[in-house]
Formats: sequence, C-alpha cells, structure tokens
Amino acid sequence: MRGPRLGTSYRRALLDAELARLAPDLTGIVLDVGGKRVPRGSFRRQEERARRWILLNMDAAERPDVIANAETLPLRCGCVDRIVCTEVIQYVDRYEDMLEEFARVLVPGGRIVLSAPLLHRPDHPLDRHRFSAARLGELLDRDGLRVEAVSQQGRFFTSLAHMLRQATAQVGSRPLRALAALPVLPLGALLLAMDRLPGVARSPFLSSYATGYLVTARKP
Repeated sequence: MRGPRLGTSYRRALLDAELARLAPDLTGIVLDVGGKRVPRGSFRRQEERARRWILLNMDAAERPDVIANAETLPLRCGCVDRIVCTEVIQYVDRYEDMLEEFARVLVPGGRIVLSAPLLHRPDHPLDRHRFSAARLGELLDRDGLRVEAVSQQGRFFTSLAHMLRQATAQVGSRPLRALAALPVLPLGALLLAMDRLPGVARSPFLSSYATGYLVTARKP
C-alpha cells in the first residue's frame, strides 16, 4: 500500500525556514558545530557567502573539516565570525563549557545561531537535555553573550501536530503507517493553521508550548 509521505517533521520544517531567513548574515569565518557533510532537513549552507565554512564534528564518518569535541574547541581566541549550532546542545554533557568556548573563539561583534528542542522526543541515548527560552538566555548571558532574538518553533497546536506526526512516523508497518497518515496530515495542517490565529499568540497558556527555540546572540 502506498500512501502520503510524512516528510520532514514540523519542527525541522520550521527550523529550516528560520535558518534560511538568517542565512544572509552567515558570513566571514563560520564554524558549524555538529555540522554534517550531508545536510539535515531542507536548509542548505550558503557557503559562497562565507569566507570559510568549517564543519566541526566528533564523528569522523561525517567527514568534518575538524574532528573535535565542542566542549574544548581546538581554535585560538577570537578567530570565528559566526557560530551555527543547531540541534546539538541537547547531546552535550558539559554544555556550559561549550558555550564558554563559543564566547572565547568568537570575534567581538560575532554572532551565534543556536537551536534546541523542547517538546520533542529524545531520539538518541545521549539526547538528555531540554531548554526553555529563558534558560537558553541565562546560559548565553552568563558567558557575556547578548541575546538579540528568540524565535519559537510553534505553539500549542503546532506542538500537538508535531507529536502526532512523530507518533505516526514510528508505526513499524508501512501499510499501517500510510493508513495512519491519511487523517494525521490534514489534521496537522489544520492544527498549524490554528496556531497562527492571533488569540493563540496572546494566550499565556497556548503560547507557552513550543517544539523548541532558535536563539541568536552577539559577543559585545
């Protein structure tokens, strides 16, 4: 049985759209922490805008430019203009050390683009942390990094749609998964539309839910 494709998760789609919006600012020397040679999702690195785009990863199989742990970056102080760290911090044991390292290697005026999930299932044994927007702000501020903007990937109804889609994607049988997707995908589209209603953004309760956050911060 062939049915509708589930495609990219709602969180990933929202995150990729935000990264595409920020892409023009990713210039100079860009350090992509956890970056992979084959990109995740639909966002594509615009390496032609950067003087150099450096992929850093602990996994040699990802063919990074630098094989290293983000908690101890093998880079000199003040040598990086931009840092991209998407969906990585939840796997890092000493994430405070990682953020301290980011502050160290950034040039004055350099920026960080960092994303972290909130209402998203742990997808790996090392996926052990979740962060609110307030907590991300506190951590960055502790290292002298000034938060410039926080974008929220969805509210209550998007979070609900995201979890329904994730549950459907875990159905082991392909025919049953295709059958389950038939109502889940249009329901998801409806829930995403509901999330865009003005009343949802104004509601302290409904707007307190999120699949996660993307934060941009600057080193003074």
